[in-house]
Amino acid sequence: AGSSWRRHRQRHLKSGGVSHIQAMRFLFWLSLGSFVPLCLAAAPDGQGAGSKLAGSKPGWLEPRFVEAFKFVSGFFGLDAAREKGGQASKMTLIGAGFSRTGTKSLEAALLRLGHKVYDTRSMMELGHVTRWEMAAEQFKAAKNSTAVDQLLMEIEAQGYTATLDFPMNLFAPIFAELRPSAKVLMSVRPSEESWVEAWGKINEILGIFILRPWCWILDMGFNRRILRTMYQFEWEYPAYPEHIWRPVPWFEVIQRFPAFETQAARQAWLDLHQRLQRELEAQLPAERFATFDVRSGWKPLLNFLGIDNAALAAEPFPRVNDQGSLQAVRVTMDVVAAGLPLWVLLTIWLFSKCARCLCRGMCKTTKEKRG
Repeated sequence: AGSSWRRHRQRHLKSGGVSHIQAMRFLFWLSLGSFVPLCLAAAPDGQGAGSKLAGSKPGWLEPRFVEAFKFVSGFFGLDAAREKGGQASKMTLIGAGFSRTGTKSLEAALLRLGHKVYDTRSMMELGHVTRWEMAAEQFKAAKNSTAVDQLLMEIEAQGYTATLDFPMNLFAPIFAELRPSAKVLMSVRPSEESWVEAWGKINEILGIFILRPWCWILDMGFNRRILRTMYQFEWEYPAYPEHIWRPVPWFEVIQRFPAFETQAARQAWLDLHQRLQRELEAQLPAERFATFDVRSGWKPLLNFLGIDNAALAAEPFPRVNDQGSLQAVRVTMDVVAAGLPLWVLLTIWLFSKCARCLCRGMCKTTKEKRG
């Protein structure tokens, strides 16, 4: 019976786990709203909640914190508005950059240029996770890109004009072949070594998604499965009890990250990054492929896209999801997770109070009508 339940849960989560997501929305926002001040203590400038709130603008209203919360909440289906709108169009820009290469800052720039961006959160919100896994398996097994093309046509019909971030970047060579008029942009850091370091750090921060209680409502293992299928890369997740500490049944903490703790493991990530870049450089002419460091500003991006806008080129480039802001979100989610039973009881208590008030009001109305 236990294995049957686990198989059922796995099938449900691989499809996006939407019903679980919807069931957790109230609890998620109630918890985050109550613990926002804890995020301020994790601000990278060292200012605590008191100093932030003493200023003219509360720290939690700073755009970087707002964007970080929106980014994480998107995995729970709480930022569905970003997937709405847009007219049917063709894919014109394919993102080949890995996470932590400025992909979210690049997304902010592309949104300003009128693009609608399809990324990991889009996969989950639209229930496409299982289909992308199947498309990857179909392509690697028989070099059949029919399923990939079908998904592309569907998202184009919904107005998406660009793809970004991991694991969508793993499909960049296939996308480039299926959409020969689209350009491919690979966001990078100053060095591949600095990317591996940043990628490792963000895994430490957002590794909570593979821990209890979050893994009960989200299956983030699809990233690893797609990576294994597309590039035969074995991404070792932390496992209990070897790498994970479980102080209480509903809360876990990662103590070791096997995918980054040895030089060989870090070199494997470097090789993966280089392999994808070399593949695209060999496949595409210079006018269709470019690398881009968000620190270089608007000008190189606008030049590659063929956009002449001197005023925009002179503006600062967007900066989204800095490490300190994401750490603030992590602190909040840890507190929410550790106190999960409290929030469940509080939710039940609130609903019972509301139900009692409603019953009293209805009884009072009935008595008044009879009187």
